[in-house]
Amino acid sequence: MGSAAGEVNAGSAVTVDDRLQVGTVGIAYRRISPGGIDSRHSSGNSPVIVMLHEGLGSITQWRDLPEVLARRCGLEIIAYDRSGYGRSDPVPETYSDGFMEREATEMLPAVLDELGVRRPILVGHSDGASISLIAAGSGSVVPLGVAVIAPHSFIEDICIEGIRAIDGQRGQVISGLARHHDHPRLAFERWRDVWLTPRFRHWDIRPLLERIDCPVLVLQGEGDQYGTEAQVSTIVQSAPNASGHLLADCGHVAHRDQPERIADYLADFVSGCAAAAS
Repeated sequence: MGSAAGEVNAGSAVTVDDRLQVGTVGIAYRRISPGGIDSRHSSGNSPVIVMLHEGLGSITQWRDLPEVLARRCGLEIIAYDRSGYGRSDPVPETYSDGFMEREATEMLPAVLDELGVRRPILVGHSDGASISLIAAGSGSVVPLGVAVIAPHSFIEDICIEGIRAIDGQRGQVISGLARHHDHPRLAFERWRDVWLTPRFRHWDIRPLLERIDCPVLVLQGEGDQYGTEAQVSTIVQSAPNASGHLLADCGHVAHRDQPERIADYLADFVSGCAAAAS
């Protein structure tokens, strides 16, 4: 792990942008620490909120949610760019069917180990939500809790239709991604290609859900263009300690459409997990 690329003191919180090396892949990450804690190192004993972005997401696309959670929960936050996204290295250049499983069982544990995080609370959006569920269900990570926004536990027609629709606007989408990603075309095409592969229609993580014994929170917008209420009900009915909420006037990017409500739900959930762990 190299020295900090940038450190900003925002009130009582310290934000550090840095990179770490996982195998051949350089991973960009941001660590936000409340109360002046050294944001580059963790004791390993305190809970840490770890945020996993969506399929076309990045650290910066979380907007101000990490800072809000750090202030409200009094916990350290780690958000990182998966390979090929944001400022992280673009390896591999193509995805195969098990890309989320590999992220959950190989890359995420390696990132947590490098950063000394032993008691994570996972917060994931879309693909990042699915990766969080896989990690908890497979046992590759033992989180104190898992909060997921717009998760996928199986493939629905609406998801494929939504991706085909966005592919029709790929020029505009890639242009927008360029504000957040070093390799926007690669990020888009790699994501699109795997999701639209016919055999990927069989992707399904529902058997893992019943193995998740930590608290689980599921949040989804009623207007989500990539998933239906079935995603919420499936997880709530399958995971032993799960609860879920559908949000009105809200689409797939819930932390953009309903930022206050998302922050409220997450802060309450995270605080509860941290209190139970103590």
